[in-house]
Amino acid sequence: MDRFLSPTSQTQLRQEILESGGNEVFCIGHTDAEQVVIELEILARGNRDAVPAILQACRPGDVIIHNHPSGHLEPSGADLEIAGNLGSLGVGFYIVDNRVRTIYRVVEAFKPPQNTTVEYQKVTELLGINGQVCQNLPGYEDRPEQLRMAFATTEALNQHRIALIEAGTGTGKSLAYLVPAILWTLASHERLVVSTNTINLQEQLIRKDLPFLQRATGLDFRVELVKGRSNYLCKRRLENATAEPGLFDEEHIGELTAVREWAAQTSDGSREDLSFLPHGALWDEVCCEADQCSRSQCLHFNTCFFHQARRRAARADILVVNHALMLADLSLRRQTDNYSALAVLPPFSRLIIDEAHHLEEVATRYFSTQVTRFAFARVLNRLRHPRKPQRGLLPRLLVQLERSLDESHDALYRDMHERLETLIRRRQELFDRSIADLEQAGLDLAGALGAEIRSGAEIRQRLVPSFTENPAWAETSGMLRSLSRATGEFGEALRDLLKALRTLPDDAIEATRSLCTDLAGISLRLQSIAEQLQAFVADDPDSCSWFEIVSGRIGRGEGIITRLCTAPLVVAPLLRETLMERMQTVVLTSATLTVGGRFDYLRQRIGLDEFEPGRVDELLLASPFDFARQALLAVPNDIPEPGRPGYAEAVRDLTEQALLAADGRSFVLFTAYSMLRRIHGELGPVLSARGYQVLRQGESTRHSLLQKFSQDPTSILFATDSFWEGVDVPGRALEQVIIARLPFKVPTEPVLEARAEAIARAGGDPFMDYTVPQAVIRFRQGFGRLIRQRTDRGVVLILDSRVVRRGYGRLFLRSLPDVPVTTLPQAELIAAIRAFFSTEGPLADR
Repeated sequence: MDRFLSPTSQTQLRQEILESGGNEVFCIGHTDAEQVVIELEILARGNRDAVPAILQACRPGDVIIHNHPSGHLEPSGADLEIAGNLGSLGVGFYIVDNRVRTIYRVVEAFKPPQNTTVEYQKVTELLGINGQVCQNLPGYEDRPEQLRMAFATTEALNQHRIALIEAGTGTGKSLAYLVPAILWTLASHERLVVSTNTINLQEQLIRKDLPFLQRATGLDFRVELVKGRSNYLCKRRLENATAEPGLFDEEHIGELTAVREWAAQTSDGSREDLSFLPHGALWDEVCCEADQCSRSQCLHFNTCFFHQARRRAARADILVVNHALMLADLSLRRQTDNYSALAVLPPFSRLIIDEAHHLEEVATRYFSTQVTRFAFARVLNRLRHPRKPQRGLLPRLLVQLERSLDESHDALYRDMHERLETLIRRRQELFDRSIADLEQAGLDLAGALGAEIRSGAEIRQRLVPSFTENPAWAETSGMLRSLSRATGEFGEALRDLLKALRTLPDDAIEATRSLCTDLAGISLRLQSIAEQLQAFVADDPDSCSWFEIVSGRIGRGEGIITRLCTAPLVVAPLLRETLMERMQTVVLTSATLTVGGRFDYLRQRIGLDEFEPGRVDELLLASPFDFARQALLAVPNDIPEPGRPGYAEAVRDLTEQALLAADGRSFVLFTAYSMLRRIHGELGPVLSARGYQVLRQGESTRHSLLQKFSQDPTSILFATDSFWEGVDVPGRALEQVIIARLPFKVPTEPVLEARAEAIARAGGDPFMDYTVPQAVIRFRQGFGRLIRQRTDRGVVLILDSRVVRRGYGRLFLRSLPDVPVTTLPQAELIAAIRAFFSTEGPLADR
């Protein structure tokens, strides 16, 4: 025993067991360098429900110790489950008898983690000239910038720093951060998380880059793509849906059958593994949800698709996630003050954020809320089907209780029946009230603005003093507060029901367990809606609140849709507290982090501007491409500015001439769908008649459009939003990018407007400090679609003369690579573009 617990620890544990009356005791043992427990910390007595708290409190190298009062030390199934969770955290697990004379080591103590460093020479051996990557990568090109980025990532890992690394297109940034990440995680035996914004980059890492590095280096490391919980099928919920197919419309019954057949065969269980895309309403009823999961109490726990995936994640060295999932994990850790145990993800302290220029936007979206009539309907219709009153959780619970309680429990059944009938009535009242109140709120708020609610014409208004001082707002806000209270009270009534159900006989408790799990989830969702309503009317200075009203489709008819929205005014404090200050290493990278060659904008927006000197490193790596030879930036100096008379016509005419000069092979990028539809509508038939394949965003999926574009050399794609970035079309398929206007966001967007006002109140310049930097980063992303490899050549045509006429335009141009800029009248500019495409060398500066 002394080899595992010091005599002092044995005495302390013996005394704790005695004081607990011989019942179970759970404690943490802190070990010395020889893995002997030298210090004990008692966490729980006689309460296995305290295991989640135990998991939060332990650290790698610790040991969890508990006693079996029976004296039989063979681990139970529950013990083995705990041991598996602990082992993934680097924590041992011991069982002792009450006298602390005998010990069963379920999981041996781990050596406490040591300070780990990665040698730069090892990085060079893998990534440098004549390294293993060089020898195994077809078409390898020496990229000094790639090795510099790899060294900077290594430095951040070794020295526990935050690194901002802008790596221009062609640097090979994914391999540059993956190589030191792999070396570090293998040396330290700690996991590392790589977070991306887009599915495209996730798939590149999982399907291409990481498998290549496994083959090329021979290193034995484990990788797991971690998906959000709702991506996975829940076997329990599928059973419930199968037992009650009447919940679904007729057209979805066939899909339900197909999902059930797939579930019996799939080993993955994620929606992406399906051969078809299930209808959203169907998938919502059968997917895994955190608030409707009974975890280890579920009959399917051991074979649960989601929990199997999380177990694989706990064993992995590198986890690949998206920004939203990363933020969900960090948000939960912040709420529970848990940074060492399982949350949404297994614990980690090293993080690489690719596509980091999206971090503020994703964080804003993640912490935003929206309440609509549909939010109420989705929750309340789970309790009772709107058209089939015998369907739903509450009617099913009534039926189950009738089956489970015999005549000897008649009084108990009558009590439960009365409770459920009351809840069914209250559910209908809340359903009707939510629709009526939100519709009335829409009418009153639109009336306060003197606006008419029309189909397709959205009314949008931020809650500002000039509006909230209107008497109509006082009445509306009072109504919404009352709706919030009623929603919260109904959620509380469901929780009271669940408490009452715990008094049922054991067999009835077991029979209703699945329904109770779902009801608990519904109560939490109702509480969330109540809190969101309260947040909307709270007048929080750190939040932006606004409403949107439109007449739109509701079922088979049309009605008033009111959306009540909130978003954080600033996310920097949240990111600083939950991410930057908690992680030992954070590497943030993208091809577009700087504005005018400086990281100041990003540092301010994500919470890095107040860190001490030396904690944050910066590295700006230029693209290895020769833009002076490969590209031309063309700007007409006589085109009307956007919004001025003649602008749209000039865009149409110049776009047509430029497309003919390039013989197709072009992206035409817009900032607004209205302009896209107009120009595409006017040019599409003309270009099609000339034999070009004309594609428009929205007429097919993004993947399908890109596939068609790449396969046909005559292709022209009119697009907006998602095609400004994350699109890789190397070679001659894409030789021209036309940018219709500088990508300024709409200044009247509520969050942007509120942030601009906050900057002005603080003495800043909203336009130059916020609006322009946002647009510059977006502009750089659009420019980056053109040159994707050393052999590419092409033109970027900017149909917005503000880039050369306005002072701030210099910031846009200064943020680009060293590319020749040609500024000419329209007719001469088109001639210059034709000349560029007719030559193989650079066009002289003009």
